[in-house]
Amino acid sequence: MNSFKALSKDLKGLRRLGIGFLTRHPRAWLGSDLSETPLKGFGSVWLRYGDSDAAVAHQVFAGREYDLKRFAQYERVDAAYQAILARGGRPVIVDAGANIGLTAMWFAREFPSALVVAIEPDPSNLIVARKNLANFGNVKLVEAAIGAEEGVVTLVSEAGHGFSTRTQRDGGAGGVLVITVADAKALGGPNAELLIVKADIEGFEADLFAANLGWLDEVCVVFVEVHDWMLPGQHTSRALQKAMFEREFELLIRGENLIFVRL
Repeated sequence: MNSFKALSKDLKGLRRLGIGFLTRHPRAWLGSDLSETPLKGFGSVWLRYGDSDAAVAHQVFAGREYDLKRFAQYERVDAAYQAILARGGRPVIVDAGANIGLTAMWFAREFPSALVVAIEPDPSNLIVARKNLANFGNVKLVEAAIGAEEGVVTLVSEAGHGFSTRTQRDGGAGGVLVITVADAKALGGPNAELLIVKADIEGFEADLFAANLGWLDEVCVVFVEVHDWMLPGQHTSRALQKAMFEREFELLIRGENLIFVRL
């Protein structure tokens, strides 16, 4: 996206992002690729100008694609959250494909007593995520991929598109470790209980939903972005469809996300 199109998009999101969000443009024009950018209602966020970071900010903060309060089902989600706390548990939110940490910031603010486990395999995204999440005591950032089973993956990415780093299993040395949802939940301690799992993992949902799905029988909400459009013929959503549609969830759609809420 060129600078003119980026500026035009920011102007369209001005009401929710705030006028301070526009300051990223002159900073970039002066040579600052990574800058601390004011964001209405959230303080500041760190964004790379030449990458996909602003698009993610629009998705999370302007489009509010993770805002459950817009749905009647939010009462059910809040009740589950409060029930976990009432029985002395620690609600855990798994943010798989955390990118630069903006979705984790959203969840951390919405559910302040939960632990948000932000999982991201891309080293360049992690540099920015560490800056964005430095002041969030209820977020744990993990350098890993997520899948149905532990193992190792390699990364496939395209320059300028930090949101689209893909993972593939090949068993090679020097790759990125894969953790499971159970591993992420365990980071919340002995009283951890799953509340939300979000997966935006660029086609690797085919792996995540292929096996070891016991966590689906306890989680309250699942956010998934599917990628059949990106990987035609690879059936990346087939395991997800089989796993979710045989369970008792309601299906909502917001932006790029399918949102499954337990009945």
